[in-house]
Amino acid sequence: MREHHGRHEAYEELRVLGDKQHASFQVIVLGSSGGPREDNVTGLLVRTPQSEWRKSSVIAVDAGAHLASISRILQRDMPPTSDKLPPAGYAKRLDHGPFAGVTFPHISAKANALYIFRELLHAFLITHPHLDHLSAMAINTPALEYGREAKAIVALPSTIEAIKTHIFNDSLWPNLSDEGHGVGFVTYRRLIEGGNPRLGSGESRGYVNVCDGLATKCWAVSHGKCHRRAHSISHQHSDSFGWNQDYSFPSRRLSRISDDYGYFAAISQHQPSSAYPQGQMQMMNPGPVTPGVLGVAPASAHIDPNHNFEPVNSSAFFIRNDTTGHELLIFGDIEPDSVSMSPRNHIIWDDAAGKIATGHLKAIFIECSYDDSVRDADLYGHLCPRHLIAELTFLANCVISKRRPASSGQANASPAGHNLDDHVFVRPQEASSPAHMSMRQPPTPADLKRKRKRTVNGGDLQTTHEGVAASLDPSNSPSQSLSGSYVGNRSISASRRKTSREVGEPSSSSFETPAVPSTPRGKLVQFQPLSMHSASVQGQALSITTTAPTPALRLDNPLAGITIHLIHIKDTLLDGPSPGDVISAECKALGEEAGLGCEFNVTECGMSIWI
Repeated sequence: MREHHGRHEAYEELRVLGDKQHASFQVIVLGSSGGPREDNVTGLLVRTPQSEWRKSSVIAVDAGAHLASISRILQRDMPPTSDKLPPAGYAKRLDHGPFAGVTFPHISAKANALYIFRELLHAFLITHPHLDHLSAMAINTPALEYGREAKAIVALPSTIEAIKTHIFNDSLWPNLSDEGHGVGFVTYRRLIEGGNPRLGSGESRGYVNVCDGLATKCWAVSHGKCHRRAHSISHQHSDSFGWNQDYSFPSRRLSRISDDYGYFAAISQHQPSSAYPQGQMQMMNPGPVTPGVLGVAPASAHIDPNHNFEPVNSSAFFIRNDTTGHELLIFGDIEPDSVSMSPRNHIIWDDAAGKIATGHLKAIFIECSYDDSVRDADLYGHLCPRHLIAELTFLANCVISKRRPASSGQANASPAGHNLDDHVFVRPQEASSPAHMSMRQPPTPADLKRKRKRTVNGGDLQTTHEGVAASLDPSNSPSQSLSGSYVGNRSISASRRKTSREVGEPSSSSFETPAVPSTPRGKLVQFQPLSMHSASVQGQALSITTTAPTPALRLDNPLAGITIHLIHIKDTLLDGPSPGDVISAECKALGEEAGLGCEFNVTECGMSIWI
């Protein structure tokens, strides 16, 4: 009795978030950390309450932690092991905890965890092939022997290729897949990036079913860079670039955004083909540029002439409840567009913004590995609060754009009569400071279509190896007006000069780099707004002109009602404040200052989240 009472008290410590009665999703957190401890790394279970607990009603999104975490959660209500078999007809139904409502056929937690794994779980959605996102899946797979079906590994082709080559290869781990003469415990299911336009209809067009009641669509994102190998396998660059050995960087793949929405017009307008000679990459100008949207690599993303680096791919899943139409967005590891050599986040934000504007997207699970004491150079393809808020501010501006009446000529007019060329940018170091977050309205459909007439037809944009670009219906495609930069303000003065985007080598005094905070991990960092100064690049026409520091413009809570669930927080294993508490406090402070309106939640192992 004392043992059972102790387990019940332990159960009370598990957090429950959200309203179960009206939920479209239940997310059970099996692992919330990004390491370095191996017992709590990234892993989520997702189900829809409308399907109840029945066979193949659950999916896992990443599986750094899996069976062991399920067993630990169940141990709060049942013994870890049992030395006797259950009697005929035995059944135990839980009425509380993350697995409330499940009728278990076994006595022990470990046997019932296996029941969930074999019978209720249908598929693993893997964001990228790093060990902290799939190690438990590999180690757990032998438990599928004598089961009734192979579990599906659902991912982009590059991720599956990496799993085939480096995990289930009869060297690092037995080939337990159904390809390459494997034993067939798991089967591979390859997704088309951006969705399959030949599947589904209406709002669900492009989504593919992954279990009873749930469907998904996947986008590739960047997770930093690695040294380019002489014979690089496809998992490093096939999803979004379609490169071969002799690519000319930066190449841009045709995303699944239809060009009817003017995205490629903006890219081709601001990325002339002559800027990147075949066979040799020119060094990018480290001056102020807009990350991502204009297809120009930021200052910190220099690639040397020998192409010594290439991007590391990760991905993000939109998960849709087919009954309610509501959606979740779950990211794997991700770096900010402002420091990426392969900025792609803006495509996902533009897609997500339409779903937020219509009330369909309810929550975002996204990593925030470090607090703001960590330098950009030490992020290694991850986010920290200052960059997360910059990314979310871009999303907020996209939402504002989506909600703007499309039929209003006044709404479609550019502020102060400026066009796409009329930007005042800040340098990447300033991009995520609270003083420079999303101050201007994005280009409108009329602006982009005028650009498209002059540029798109003559462009030479590459397509991905994962299929021909899909022209989805306007109802479920990203918006008709691609949102603008994360940062940068429009000057009200009509005499403000335009910014040249010519590339060139900077003079030593071109820009003043702000000091990097030296605060140790575990302490809050207060960032002072950075002012803009006149700047020039030697021998070039680049200039930035402002008459005074621009105050931060607070948004009007465009992300109200959205909860940002923080995952992959890296533990310092040191005494002092919890890294999650520090990161949460920084995100809330910066989010409030930017006027985003969203809430932040730090996930914990065993947490049940109703959305």
